[in-house]
Amino acid sequence: MKQNEEISSVVRTQLIPLTDMQLVLPNTCIAEVISLQSIKNIKDSPDWLLGMTHWRGIEIPVISYEKTNGLPTVEHSKHTRIAVLNSLEGNEQIPFYGIITQGIPKLQSLTMADINSIKNPDTKMPVALQQTTIHDVNAIIPDQPKIEKLLTSAIKSH
Repeated sequence: MKQNEEISSVVRTQLIPLTDMQLVLPNTCIAEVISLQSIKNIKDSPDWLLGMTHWRGIEIPVISYEKTNGLPTVEHSKHTRIAVLNSLEGNEQIPFYGIITQGIPKLQSLTMADINSIKNPDTKMPVALQQTTIHDVNAIIPDQPKIEKLLTSAIKSH
């Protein structure tokens, strides 16, 4: 593929509102966005693993992306949702997992030219592939394989 074609290829994404940040993910990574519902705590789990919830007849883990990066969160509100993500690693134990959001994701069509990497971000995020700006909005591209490894490890130990 030529460089001009790579820059102009459009990817349908969703900007997912979190506490003081946005995640950006390809549309295909998101299975569904659901209303906040009961989350059953997992005893002695890391603080970022909020617990398990039911979705489409299965139990899925729910995380706080902010807490995976050691950042503060806000209390849940009427706008809080759970974005159910498809596992990228093909993990049979965890085929889906949820991330707490602070609202409804926004559909966005992007090209590589729309994504500007932040070279020296103010805050280091261990579970981010890249910190970017997209149309003057700070956004994070999460490291989904790393999240899935953390989840697998945390759930196996309980």
